[in-house]
Amino acid sequence: MKSKKILLLAAALIFSGHTAFADAVLSVIYLPNSLTVGQQFTVSIDVTGPTVSHSGQTFPSDVADLDAFQFDLAFNCAVAGGNSTSCAPGSNILSALSVTEGSFLPNGGLNPTFFEPGAIDNSTGLISLIGDVGASGVTGSGTLVNITFQALQAGTTSIAILANNDLQFYDSNGNPIVIDDSVTTSPSKDTFPTNQSLSTTVTVAPVPEPPSGQLLLLGGSIFLLGLSLPRHHIQ
Repeated sequence: MKSKKILLLAAALIFSGHTAFADAVLSVIYLPNSLTVGQQFTVSIDVTGPTVSHSGQTFPSDVADLDAFQFDLAFNCAVAGGNSTSCAPGSNILSALSVTEGSFLPNGGLNPTFFEPGAIDNSTGLISLIGDVGASGVTGSGTLVNITFQALQAGTTSIAILANNDLQFYDSNGNPIVIDDSVTTSPSKDTFPTNQSLSTTVTVAPVPEPPSGQLLLLGGSIFLLGLSLPRHHIQ
């Protein structure tokens, strides 16, 4: 585990003393409107720059020169609020099946990358040290990672990027990129909220049972079918 982390950090030319020059906003995107036990679904981790609302106007932006990242993803838990460093353990609602590279850092195949899917531990609800390093930095917005889950039982759970020491983003010069939920503008130094969402809530519904009327109709159909079949009498 430690070797994977060291490899990612070394490949990104990380220098801890550098000042951050850019900001990135992360979102955990869950698209299905409804989910039932047994279904598989995919959650994406998307990146943009800050989207600032000020004086009735919205100003979106892109992340600049993103070259390397890593983070931990928690599930089967509950986030207390905000950008939590931990996620309180809960019931085993979900099972993580796979982690695959998103389209952003490869940049349509133009940017060779080293992708690390991390280590899935369904017993603790943690995927640790998901990471990616590119040969060059990429500017824009898009999907970093896709994670496929299966719903095991009914209930509600959080899926969260942990705001801990493993949450690290860097540009092509090894400078840290700040992951923040606000942006400060100049010259007034006013701070406005951004569109960041480091977690999402997933609710799994039980598999619906057929209404009692349908069961009676099915039973009646089977009974009538039995009456219509030819009978064989033993002589």
